[in-house]
Amino acid sequence: MKKLSIIIPFNKGLCYLDDCFGSILAQDLNKDEYEVICLGDMPEEGIVAKIEQYEKKDLPVRYVQWIPAYGAGYARNAGIKMAEGEYVYFLDCDDYILDGCLKRMLSYAKEHDADVVSGGIKHTFFKRDAFLADPKEDFINMDRKGTDTDIAKIFADEVTVLNMLIRKDVIDANDIKFADNVSYFSDMPFVMKLLSVTNGFFLVSGAYLAKRERNDPIHLPQLNQSMAKEPQKMLNDMLLVYPESIKYTEGQPKRRNIVMYMLCKNLLKVMEAGYRPKKELAVCAEYTKQAVKNVSSRFRFAERMALSCIAAKRPAQARICTAYMIINKKKDGRFGNKIQWFRFIDKLIFSHMGRKDNWIVFESFFGRGYNDSPKAIYDYMLAAYGDRFRYIWILSDKHKKTGKSTRYAVYNGLRHVYYASRSKYHVYNVRQPGWFVKKKGMVFLETWHGTPLKRLVFDMDDVYSANKNHKAEFYRDSRKWDYLLSDNRFSTDIFEHAFDMDRDKIIETGYPRNDILYSENAPDIIKKVKNNIGIPEDKKVILYAPTWRDNEYYESGKYKFDMALDFSLLKERLSDEWVLLLRTHYYVAEKLDLSEYEGFVYNVSGYGDISELYLISDICITDYSSVFFDYANLKRPILFYVYDIETYKNELRGMYLDMEKDLPGPLLYTSGEVLCAIENISAVSEEYREKYDGFYERFCSLSDGQASKRAAELLLGKRRTE
Repeated sequence: MKKLSIIIPFNKGLCYLDDCFGSILAQDLNKDEYEVICLGDMPEEGIVAKIEQYEKKDLPVRYVQWIPAYGAGYARNAGIKMAEGEYVYFLDCDDYILDGCLKRMLSYAKEHDADVVSGGIKHTFFKRDAFLADPKEDFINMDRKGTDTDIAKIFADEVTVLNMLIRKDVIDANDIKFADNVSYFSDMPFVMKLLSVTNGFFLVSGAYLAKRERNDPIHLPQLNQSMAKEPQKMLNDMLLVYPESIKYTEGQPKRRNIVMYMLCKNLLKVMEAGYRPKKELAVCAEYTKQAVKNVSSRFRFAERMALSCIAAKRPAQARICTAYMIINKKKDGRFGNKIQWFRFIDKLIFSHMGRKDNWIVFESFFGRGYNDSPKAIYDYMLAAYGDRFRYIWILSDKHKKTGKSTRYAVYNGLRHVYYASRSKYHVYNVRQPGWFVKKKGMVFLETWHGTPLKRLVFDMDDVYSANKNHKAEFYRDSRKWDYLLSDNRFSTDIFEHAFDMDRDKIIETGYPRNDILYSENAPDIIKKVKNNIGIPEDKKVILYAPTWRDNEYYESGKYKFDMALDFSLLKERLSDEWVLLLRTHYYVAEKLDLSEYEGFVYNVSGYGDISELYLISDICITDYSSVFFDYANLKRPILFYVYDIETYKNELRGMYLDMEKDLPGPLLYTSGEVLCAIENISAVSEEYREKYDGFYERFCSLSDGQASKRAAELLLGKRRTE
């Protein structure tokens, strides 16, 4: 007899199975003593090949297919019937087990002859190779027999069977089953009945499951991410499992309160989602009447009032309480965040004032500067159309200057909301603020900010920007774009799937910000920029523009910068002839101390317009930043310092290009190699001339100094987009 059967329901999400299966192999169990039963209710291309791949790796896995849409409860019940192990363990296909977990649980179960052994759950939205847990304290800090107090803590937020090792004889002898007629809450009756028939429930420390939250709720939603989209189904499922679950808590008040709390909690979620119980009202009232008395202390005042109104069959009053509850629950609600007050004023006043058809809002990098393609379009329109339009720049620093005929507004200020509400035209190069509401008749031009090298949004399996909502927020914001500018056909093809955009909204104009690189006034601009920065006229210029690493951060929005290039070596060998401009990404948090390199290294990270830095530079050094696509317009040498390429390519976002084959310059792995390339730059340029010419034709051929004109005409509806 096998010791263990691992049962895995599978419903889409093939990309998660490597972590799931890999984590099982990493448990280092004897392959003859366990089995993996993967049960799928929906055929997905590649699933059979994936199973075969892991069979070859000695994972004892078999795949069972059945009728679609039966749900996880049905799959687990079917898996139990097939299981040959002494113990069963349930695992979701998008989760993974941390090393040593199963051996720890099996050893403890054998030592104590336990019916049930439960470990801890760590929530994360990172894949296995880059595991980072939710920093909540784990209360399972020692091995012990579980009490009702422990059980209440384990199931404080969700009643789940995950990371529980269960003796199969106990399940069979007591006919314990998952609810297979529901999509949601199928675990609750199973767990409550299991707890009612066993006295051998134990907790073990150091045995963890990584409960992974999917970061693409648009295309690959988890069950809990789908709840808000179908609140009626969610409510009906709870009403189906509630009576069966509550009957197994007889004489166990703490367990009873778990079930009652789940009822009340999810009823509130249903009302927050906008669904009002009607035909279910009588049943909701019956169940809630007793539940709210027992668990009311766990809810806020407005929530208690809403539940009490449902219990008293007063749905109108419940709606009022729910509205107040939503406002009160918001962490940044109307009474705690000024932008919510401004939005309230917008709804009350600004939205009724009428749209201004000659107002244009410009914003670049969330108001951080007056630069990039929005600046280029603005400069062109100011010269071409003059005072026919009112130009409004959104800036985080209200003291930054732009040009004539311009109004200013502080990012996320009242004037920002006012102009955003009333202006017909909007030009951005990143996503707009989350509060922005696009009104009928508005035209939104998204210029974006670079040809993509690293995978973007929906092409990324994981998001390492410490924002698990990135994909959902991006999808919401990008639905408001009327046009998205593209610099080349390569970008168009990527934007279509990476942003999930309609192709007819992606317009190949070239990037307006590159117009300056083709300017007839380039010599005068170069002289002016060098003087502004303080660069001696007789020195040649190296621009070093590394990207930010997605997995190097202190917290959300604060990123590290590892000075991997040896500035001391470069200064010693190059400072007589060269200076180096350091341009870090605006995500970087540190204030760099470059005092020891004074006169050689200039920190230009805060310089407004990087296009001007391109223009004055004789060589560009970068890594995985898209700056080289723009710099290539100048047909000057580009060096790629990629000291961590394997980590970046394999563990982080991945690349759209083959860096070994497609780049117009050498890949360099040490500071010494960078130095050698600079000292022999003429030979390096000659070696890569043919590849550079092909690269230019592929990525820069649309650039001709007129992209700003094309973008402005597109914005104003003067250019055909077919």
